[in-house]
Amino acid sequence: MGFCKISIALVSLMVLAVFHSSQAQNSPKDYLIAHNGARAQVGVGPMTRDNKVAAYTQNYVNKKADDCNLVHSNGPYGKNLVEASYGTTEAKDVNLWVKEKPMYDYNSNSCIGGKCGHYTRWFGTTQFTSDALGFSASETKMGFCKISIALVSLMVLVVFPSSQAQNSHRDYLIAHNAARAQVGVDPMTWDNKVAAYAQNYANQRARDCKLVHSNGPYGENIVEASYAITGSESVKLWVKEKPKYDYKSNSCIGGECGHYTQVVWRNSVHLGCARVSCRSGWWFVTCNYDPPGNWIGERPY
Repeated sequence: MGFCKISIALVSLMVLAVFHSSQAQNSPKDYLIAHNGARAQVGVGPMTRDNKVAAYTQNYVNKKADDCNLVHSNGPYGKNLVEASYGTTEAKDVNLWVKEKPMYDYNSNSCIGGKCGHYTRWFGTTQFTSDALGFSASETKMGFCKISIALVSLMVLVVFPSSQAQNSHRDYLIAHNAARAQVGVDPMTWDNKVAAYAQNYANQRARDCKLVHSNGPYGENIVEASYAITGSESVKLWVKEKPKYDYKSNSCIGGECGHYTQVVWRNSVHLGCARVSCRSGWWFVTCNYDPPGNWIGERPY
């Protein structure tokens, strides 16, 4: 079955002592823009603000107003903290954590050359389409420092060998929903019935790996490759057809675009995908969509 490694990222602390003043960029929207900008760079779906999580953060920062010590609450959520001697903005706080990105090595799933746990806190955190975030800040009674806390609802980062990476339900959904979000289409959800259909057909194709459609009740995108192509890579191949789709004429110009239009088809709201290794040594990936898209004369969105 192969080996897999599961690691739970631990949070480290960050202290900043620069003297200036700023009150801008402290809204929930600013927090989300900064977080989701970093997530979008690596193909991770956006988070949303959660009032329950935000209430937890506010309660904890109120306690820290007495001393502003960078001590974690050890509660049920993942957490990033920062302390500063000035009124730093929350957007800048998030950017400080994102600056750790160059320290994170994806291949080894480790920090190289410095800390990266603040960055991976949200990079490895997803729940199919979104996560919950809460943010709070509090001036201390001493009047000279500020603490900002960002909490996320999950903090588990799962790492597989390269041939197994990016093939989970979540990975398929992230790749599809990122393309849909670019054109204002609502995200899809994973459907076990559709996924079972995809797996059954992929098992049949394992005999020959031929690019032949199942002609079943669902929309379908398929791909074959001579290497262990991942599910995420397969979706990206279909999405690469985007420049070929001309919305004004609702037609493909300069090449195939039907795989892309199925990915972003507004009425296709349920997704199921599967991947198999064929006897020939090639790989076959299929994704099915319910309801099916690509109806003649209709626009995808």
